[in-house]
Amino acid sequence: MSRKGRVVISPNTFLVEAYAPGLTIDFREPAGMTDLERLRRSVDLRQLSGAGSDGEVERSLGRVLVSLGVTEDEADFAASLEAFTGERQLGPQVAACLRELGVPEPPKELGESISLLLRKTGCLDRNVHHPLRLFCHPPGEVTALEESSTHYGYVLEGECAVTERGRRVTVGANTFFCVAGAATLDGTGQCVVTTRFHYKGLTLFGGEIEDWGRLEYIDGCTDTLLIAPVKRGDPCLNALYFPPATHQTRHLHPSVRCGAVIAGEGLCKTPMGDHPLTKGSIFFLPPETYHAFHTRDAPGTGRSALTVLAFHPDSDFGPTDAHHPMINRTYFRFLHRLRSVAVGAQGPAGASR
Repeated sequence: MSRKGRVVISPNTFLVEAYAPGLTIDFREPAGMTDLERLRRSVDLRQLSGAGSDGEVERSLGRVLVSLGVTEDEADFAASLEAFTGERQLGPQVAACLRELGVPEPPKELGESISLLLRKTGCLDRNVHHPLRLFCHPPGEVTALEESSTHYGYVLEGECAVTERGRRVTVGANTFFCVAGAATLDGTGQCVVTTRFHYKGLTLFGGEIEDWGRLEYIDGCTDTLLIAPVKRGDPCLNALYFPPATHQTRHLHPSVRCGAVIAGEGLCKTPMGDHPLTKGSIFFLPPETYHAFHTRDAPGTGRSALTVLAFHPDSDFGPTDAHHPMINRTYFRFLHRLRSVAVGAQGPAGASR
């Protein structure tokens, strides 16, 4: 890999850069622990036991979670527990949540149960680190891509070629690809490559990215899953579309989001400031970073005023050994038909936000 260009090591705040040959965002090592992460690790919720009524405990915990950056609404924790479980009392709510999260016998002591619930949901511990690198291919040079890794690429402009396992594939503007293992990238085009280290995906070459997404997302936005997780938990590559006049709800993600603006323009608002986004911008969003995308009400921009290519290093989605299309639709007992139809009848989980 070419070593020319600016190198940013393990950023811990939202980063936006113009495409520059050799620009590297190296996140193979986690960023230094932030003050907020230290605060989360120091929290002791055992004092909540005997602290008063359910309402008093919920209000106290709501203030704690706001201070930890878990939510921005002190009433959110109580409302979320009731929506998730259907229970009205705090103890049964927490116990029901823990059972759903794989704890068959939740602790009887309330403070201990709440602490366990927050750890299970990633509110108190540092998230799992996923080593990766984002790189801007220098046009006219050869970029070497490492073995024992998977490389997700997108051509912003021009044309490039990928050579892997004895074959050479040309990739044009507005197309994407994924290469598992060693390869080389050459050509005069502008190509953004995100490498997920220590992961073996599947090699594939995609077509042009469409102008609107196939899946609904929050606030009227849409998403297309370009490269799906091979198995549940694996990385994925997405195209994310923002219509005109979008004022997105401020939110965060438990793992890195990085990629490029591939069409249109907009603004990303974070606690550290507002960041203009234009076609060709490269972005990196560290875990647990509040942000919101905004677009102008600009007539004539089409359905998407801003389109972003977003890489996720992990997921909570994908097939498993016990649940995938081949096995779900294989019948040699009536039981299998029941299970298959039941899966279809359940519908999309989490459709209501």
